[in-house]
Amino acid sequence: MSKAPAQIAGSRTMHMGEIGLLRLLQLADSALPIGSASHSFGLETLAEERVLTPPDIETFLLAYLEEVGALDAAFVRKAWHSLHLKALSDEMSARKLARDSRDASLKLGRRFAELVNAMVEQPFLENNLHYCIAFGAAGAAFGIPIDAVALAYLNQSITGLVSCCQRLMPLGQVAASRIMWNLKPAIVCASLSEEVSCFSPFLELASMRHQSIETRLFIS
Repeated sequence: MSKAPAQIAGSRTMHMGEIGLLRLLQLADSALPIGSASHSFGLETLAEERVLTPPDIETFLLAYLEEVGALDAAFVRKAWHSLHLKALSDEMSARKLARDSRDASLKLGRRFAELVNAMVEQPFLENNLHYCIAFGAAGAAFGIPIDAVALAYLNQSITGLVSCCQRLMPLGQVAASRIMWNLKPAIVCASLSEEVSCFSPFLELASMRHQSIETRLFIS
C-alpha cells in the first residue's frame, strides 16, 4: 500500500532532522581534518611553566568556559542569525589580543570553510572567518537548531583542549574522560551565552609567550 502524502511529508521531515544531526556530529568531531590538534591556544605555555598541572585542568577549563567559551558561544549564535559574517569576524579579531590565538582561530575557520565548501554542491562559506563564526553559519545553513550548534561547538572545543593536555602532561584516558563528563553542565551553561563579554588576560598572556618556549609541540 502506498503512503499518503501526509505520511510522506512527515517521513521526509524526520529524515531531514536525522541528516542534520549526522552532519552536526561530523562537523563537531574533534578529529575533523582542519588542523585543530596543532593548536593549544596558550595551554602549552602554561604546562611548560608548570602553572597548569593535571589536578588543575578541570578547574582551569571550567573558568575557560565561563570566559572564552561563553564568548565563542555568543559568536556562534550571532553567526547563526547573521548575514554579515565578515563584520562579526572582524569584531572577534579585535577581542583576541594574542596574535597566536587570533591567527589560529582564523586558520581553523578557513580550513573548516574549505572542508564544508568541498562537501556541498554550492559553496557558501567565506574563508576569512573565525572558526566559531564559520561553525555557526554552517549550522544555520544545514538547518541545525541554534542551541545544538552552540553546544556542539563548545563540546568539541573542550574535547580538543583536553586532548592537548594529554599530550602535554601525564593525564590518562580515564582522567580525561572524567574531566569531560564533569564539565558537561558548564558546557551547557556557556553555550547559552548571548552577551559578548570576555576578560582572560592569563590565557592571552600565555599565548603571547608561546613563541619563547624553546621546544614546542603546538603552533599556538
